[in-house]
Amino acid sequence: MCNEKQQSYDLLKKDKVTIIPESKGPKCTWCGVCVSTSVLLLVLLGLVMAALAAGPLHAQCSVKWTLSVPCMNVSSLLVAQINEWETEDCPGKSQKCLYSLVAVGDNELLATHTTPLMKFVDDIKFTFNSREKDNCEVLGQSVSRSWYAILDSGTNYCNMYNLMNGSGLRLTPGFNEYTSDSNCTQYSTAKLYLDE
Repeated sequence: MCNEKQQSYDLLKKDKVTIIPESKGPKCTWCGVCVSTSVLLLVLLGLVMAALAAGPLHAQCSVKWTLSVPCMNVSSLLVAQINEWETEDCPGKSQKCLYSLVAVGDNELLATHTTPLMKFVDDIKFTFNSREKDNCEVLGQSVSRSWYAILDSGTNYCNMYNLMNGSGLRLTPGFNEYTSDSNCTQYSTAKLYLDE
């Protein structure tokens, strides 16, 4: 035990005397073990609580859309919308600005979005799969670059929603969206504030 009180007898007075040793740094390995165990338990508790929470452990969102539009057209409309919103002038308090096109491939589009106020950067990826000539399946993912971001009030969902909506793709025939809180950080929160 750390700093244990040692008891001894004063032989002249025959009284019990308590001797407290001087502390010259850690002498007891049990204290370090107790502290290490406590920290480990707190970390494990945090991980368990995070795993039980509804949603990813990092601020991100994954969405699948199906549209009755050729993938080439879907990609072109998203590219045009990203280019239109490269501006730093955000209308009102919206996030419809500060997008940046990173790369466009045959079946993939990469972009970033920077939040206007805090300047957080999110990486956006759209992957296009065409199973039929005039249909397109789009897999979208937006991930916060901030390693410490856990909750985002649905920002990563909104990064992609704004592009799908602004480009007019949400109004195209056969438009369907598939995601949930387990795939998309605070998806339900974001949906509360969007115009449906």
